Amino acid sequence: MTGYVKYKNDKKFDQLNRSVDCDGGKVLIERLMHLFEVQSRIELGDLIGVTAGTLSTWTTRETTPYELLIRIHLLTGWPMEYLCFGTGDLTQLKKPVTNTDFSETLADSTLPYERGVLQIFTIKNGHLDQYEKIEATINMLQHCNVRGNDNDLVVKDGENLLFIDSNETQVNQGKYLFKVNENHQVGELRLLPDGKVYLLEDNERFPIDTQVTKIVGKVVSVLKKA
Repeated sequence: MTGYVKYKNDKKFDQLNRSVDCDGGKVLIERLMHLFEVQSRIELGDLIGVTAGTLSTWTTRETTPYELLIRIHLLTGWPMEYLCFGTGDLTQLKKPVTNTDFSETLADSTLPYERGVLQIFTIKNGHLDQYEKIEATINMLQHCNVRGNDNDLVVKDGENLLFIDSNETQVNQGKYLFKVNENHQVGELRLLPDGKVYLLEDNERFPIDTQVTKIVGKVVSVLKKA
């Protein structure tokens, strides 16, 4: 039996097309305040990077900020089930990190599988600079199309996180991390019918010299700030 037939006949997969009734608004805000051990919405907003007005809007509209919850899950290891519904195995919860140097705090994975930690980098003066580490479940890593091993890395591009698979070094079409004379850049690359690879910028294209340009990996997923 193929995977298609197996899952197509599994009735519970009908639920994939149904909306998920996650907690939001006031209930979620109070849960986050409890988890982060803060005393007020002002402290919570400052901690997670949203304004008091945004928190007020969440309350009025009973908003569930899904991407923010994913970020919190990746950074802290708190179960998504508990973040979204307030249920699950609470013994899995960890104390919020208080050290701003996350690369030290999450240096060793506490998950029950090997290599569940991804290093986040920023690009400074053309060089990859270690920013912090994130710890994730296998399902989350698979969602981002990475495996959480030494072949994967994450680049912080503004407010977004770019998940990069360093096994993808053969350019076809997409966004890639590459370096020219050891200077790293992220850009849109494409292999055109003439057999050459071009960098596409502002409706212009620039040929890539493969002798001096090394493809580090392809951006396979982007996590955007809510």
